[in-house]
Amino acid sequence: MTAAQITPKSKNSVKRVILIAAKLAITGVLAWYLFGEIDLAKSGQHLANFDVAWGVLALALVTLLFLIAAGRWLIYTRALNIPLGIGTAFRLYLIGQFFGQVLPAGVGGDAVRVWLLSRRRVAVGAGAASVVLERMTGLIGLLILMAVLLPLTFSYVDDTAARLTIIFLLAAGGGAICAIVVLSFVPRLIEKWRNVALVSKLADAASDARRAGFMLKPAISVLILSVCMHLLAVLAVFGLARGLGMEITALECLALVPVVMLISTLPISLAGWGIREGAMVAALSFAGVDNSEALALSILFGLTLLVISLLGAVFWLVQGRHPAPGATGEKSAVEAALQ
Repeated sequence: MTAAQITPKSKNSVKRVILIAAKLAITGVLAWYLFGEIDLAKSGQHLANFDVAWGVLALALVTLLFLIAAGRWLIYTRALNIPLGIGTAFRLYLIGQFFGQVLPAGVGGDAVRVWLLSRRRVAVGAGAASVVLERMTGLIGLLILMAVLLPLTFSYVDDTAARLTIIFLLAAGGGAICAIVVLSFVPRLIEKWRNVALVSKLADAASDARRAGFMLKPAISVLILSVCMHLLAVLAVFGLARGLGMEITALECLALVPVVMLISTLPISLAGWGIREGAMVAALSFAGVDNSEALALSILFGLTLLVISLLGAVFWLVQGRHPAPGATGEKSAVEAALQ
């Protein structure tokens, strides 16, 4: 391929391939390291002795978690005048979650949600803004919860390096949120970076989302829902731990699991696999949990998320591939926006 034949689209395709390869490599390296350091036979024994009743409870909690997440998204879609019911929001959210689990791209599930909204005659900018706001407030809620729980977390985490890492993650997360907010106010200052696809998309989406994001009522509502979601996730992990017969308290889970959740949001592995397991093993070691038990717990939590996400595959097969009425001609515009 000559230089003249290299188009922006082909460049983006090469970047996607490199990103996917990098994530596969990171996931593989993390798995190789964990499997080499942890007694897999013991982890298998823990999984074999798992009390299924606790697993059913965890599935119910994660389902409720996803329902609340869909409600959180619905608040912003309504603030942006996007006509969407709670049932539709839940279906589209689960479809996005499914593709987020199976697509190597970092924001594959979010892009699918924007695309599905566009087929319902929703402008790409408004759809992207609603998804960005939903994701951003989820991160803000987690950062708030971690900040409030920091004294409790540090009562278990007595290692200086680990404490500094947690503080750095909180600061980096807060900095990322502030950067997106700044981009929404001063997009012209980054015109020279518009050729960088990620910066351009963040600036455009943040600008579209600014008015809805700073509406007091929806902002407070979604932050409360976000904190509740993360608490439900902690409760689901605790339930799975009880099912494994682990000697860990709810207070220890509350102190340590949010750190694992934040680390697993880093878009450097496939659907969080590998990095979540490593973070769970490291975090729960401060509560005296055996590495094999922590690995089994993390795998169970990941499988719980995957099982509920599979409902999205069912919704996708039933209605996801059929274009919404009046959506003709929308697909190309959305695809162009997401490239």
